[in-house]
Amino acid sequence: MSKSFWQFLTVAVFLGLFSSPFTFADNTVYKWTDEDGGTHYGARPPKGKQSSAIKPKTGHSEPVDYTHFSGDTPKETVQTKNATNTDSAAKDPERCEAAKSNLEILSRGGRVRAPVEDGSFIYLDEEQIADRIEQAQRAVDESC
Repeated sequence: MSKSFWQFLTVAVFLGLFSSPFTFADNTVYKWTDEDGGTHYGARPPKGKQSSAIKPKTGHSEPVDYTHFSGDTPKETVQTKNATNTDSAAKDPERCEAAKSNLEILSRGGRVRAPVEDGSFIYLDEEQIADRIEQAQRAVDESC
């Protein structure tokens, strides 16, 4: 098997270990390179090899303020904030131009293709195109 396969497998195992609930107790990982130039990761440093300790960064980088979830804020203040957010979104020239462009392309007629989850494309039927035109018109109305 090729060297790149083993490197891929090593990285996949490394990522799998950190995505599981059973991570290392102190969250320190050791990285070292073998004599063939392959990079390895482990919970303990290897004996007789130069290694570097990696301390993964977890959690929030700054404290999070959860006071806005406490329910102490009057409804008028929440509504004012929502109105302000809507107004600032409405003044977004980049979104406006993108929405206009989408509306123009959809309104030309002809076949329209759209990406799907697996990365391939499908052609939209008339009803789907009409829905997309409606969405684009709403975006233009909100952004411009």
